[in-house]
Formats: sequence, C-alpha cells, structure tokens
Amino acid sequence: MPDQAPREWWEELFQVYEFAHYRQYADELTRREVDFLIDALGLSGVETVLDVACGGGRHSLALAARGWTVVGLDAAASVIAHAQAAATDQGLNVEFVTGDMRQLPYHERFDVVLLMNSSLGFFDDETNQAVLNGIARALVPGGKVLIQCLNPYQIERYLRDFRSGWYSVGSGFVLREARFDPRRATLVINYRYVDAGRGIDVTHPGDQIRLYGFPELTTMLRVAGLRPLSVFGDTTLPPVSFEEASIWQVVIATRDRPVRKEAEDADRVDR
Repeated sequence: MPDQAPREWWEELFQVYEFAHYRQYADELTRREVDFLIDALGLSGVETVLDVACGGGRHSLALAARGWTVVGLDAAASVIAHAQAAATDQGLNVEFVTGDMRQLPYHERFDVVLLMNSSLGFFDDETNQAVLNGIARALVPGGKVLIQCLNPYQIERYLRDFRSGWYSVGSGFVLREARFDPRRATLVINYRYVDAGRGIDVTHPGDQIRLYGFPELTTMLRVAGLRPLSVFGDTTLPPVSFEEASIWQVVIATRDRPVRKEAEDADRVDR
C-alpha cells in the first residue's frame, strides 16, 4: 500500500470498520439521533428521505427499519457497497446510490433531506452553496432539510477531546491530528493508520472543513430558497437549545417557494 492511501480507502475505514469496532456505541448513538430526527422534523412515517453523505448508511438503515422510504447517497462506492449489503442482510428496502453531493440529480422528489455529521463545508464557499442549492431542488415544496454542523464559535471546546491522539480501529491504530485555522474558518484534520501486524503505515490525504456560523449558514439557506425554521444545540432528546456553549448547530429549514434563479445560476461553476 502507498504511503498515502486513497480517500475511498479511508472512507471505508472510518465509515464501516470504525463503526463496526465501536458497534455498541455506534448503535446507541444512531438510535438517539434517529429519535431526535423523527421528533425535530415531525416525521409521521410516510415521508421519503434523502440521506446525503450517508457513509455506511447507519441513519438510512435505522430510518428504513422504522418504516421510512430512504435513499442514501455517498461518493465512496466501496462504502455504498457495504451499506447495500447491510440493507440486504437486514431485509430492508433502501436505495443506496454512489453520487456527488455537488451534483444531486433529483428534482422535487424528497420530503426530507439529511446532511449530518458536519458534512457541509468540504469545498470552497461557492461549491458549498451549490450543495445547498441542489438540496433545495431535491425537496418538494414544503419539504425540510436538517443540517448538523459544528459551531465554529466553540471549536476550541470541541477540539479538547478531538485535537490529537491514538485510538484503535480493527487490528490497527489511528492517529488523529486536528487544528482550526481562524483566518479561513476551516477545521484541518490529518490521520495516520498503523497496523504493524499487516505491515500498514499510511497517511490520510487531509480534510479541510469550512465551518459556518449561524448567520452565515442561514444566509446561504435563504440564497438556496430555503427558509430556516429552527436550530438546536445537539441531536438529542429532550431537545437542546442552541446557546453560547453549544458545540453543534442543528438547523432545520423548509422549501416553501420555488428555488431562486440565483441559486440555479450558482451551480453553473467550473469544478
């Protein structure tokens, strides 16, 4: 294996094998988060849900198990293959799709779109806006999007437990090193995976996640034709209000009018 493993290899490590390694914790976390989604979005059981950047599909699978119609989309084909295999093993009818969140192919198909676990911000500002524009187009009028992302004003508190250190995954160990660049409002994360028994020592290509404060995020939603409805400080029940010390910001917005022309135009960008 090369010194720097490809991103899809890392996605499989984190989205499949890391969650399998910490299965009990992951299952309990997923249950709590799905309970919150149902409550915060007022889901009745008949909605069609798009889970963008679904990873190994833990939210998609849990929602499908409770009766929702779900499509899970992720850019990593190998991760989607694991998610589809899990759906088959569990007898769940989930459509898992390999796709790019920057180019969602849907138009007025979904009642709900999820963008969880700080999955907004992996591109430049113009492209991040295009992601929201595509989400807006994918929603039916009256549909809702829920976005969970880090609160940049509390990034130091978040990094107290996340900044650096080794932890085990499978038969190896991951070294995580994270820092926040305030000039770009960007969280920079690097990883190294070492499995001495298998002769593996590889480094991550590096993640850079643009973090948006609540005023920035709500402006971007409005540009996309989405009206902010509510914001929470975490994905837990009972609901937690968004306050000064909140590490997370969980924003719900609705599409209640046609997508604005400038949002359509913003997608015509060179990538």
